[in-house]
Amino acid sequence: MSWSEDERPLRVAELEALAAERLAELRAAGEELCPVVGHRRALAAHFWGKAWMRQLARCEAGGFALAPGRTLLRHGCVLDVQLAPGLIHARVSAQRLEEVELRLAPLEEERREELVNLCQGRIDSLVSLMEGRVDEAVLAPLCDPQLGLLPEPADWKMSCSCADWAEPCPHAAAAIYAAGILIDADPSLLFTLRSFDPATLLNPAGPAPAADFDAADLGKLFGIELDV
Repeated sequence: MSWSEDERPLRVAELEALAAERLAELRAAGEELCPVVGHRRALAAHFWGKAWMRQLARCEAGGFALAPGRTLLRHGCVLDVQLAPGLIHARVSAQRLEEVELRLAPLEEERREELVNLCQGRIDSLVSLMEGRVDEAVLAPLCDPQLGLLPEPADWKMSCSCADWAEPCPHAAAAIYAAGILIDADPSLLFTLRSFDPATLLNPAGPAPAADFDAADLGKLFGIELDV
């Protein structure tokens, strides 16, 4: 098959060089960016990041096409990722610079109440929850593939500036993996993304959340620079 210069798939070295050039241009223009690169083979080193990646592996086994996103992530093409309640916004460099928006609806009220009923009073501190150092019987429902905090393919509403009709397109898939790396560094982002207050899971008689947990200290807690 012959390709025009604009249609020819970029080689790895070209992908990396173009991404680095675009990143430098955006920063020179004064943009505040959070680029994410997947250096580790497993992409995550801590409990919630690993849980996110396991969920993606389950989704991929069910036909959710994610492999092209891993390629973009590993070659420095995710130039910016921002997480907010129910929203991931990303800019991903490929043939063009693509804008990605991924939306997640809040957990259904019944599902939320069930998680609180199963876990409340069995978690002493938010730090323990963020580290995954609580009873397996508590973590199991939170990580349940269908009922827990980790999204399934049907939960995502995807939008990308590219012309690819696939869901996810490679750029959206890269953003989903990049979100997992940010969650690995700061697990509170998973609860933010799912619009779920982790303090509702604490032992009501336990210490006050503000005295027990400070999101600004998570980088020290996990030994990771949060500017990934």
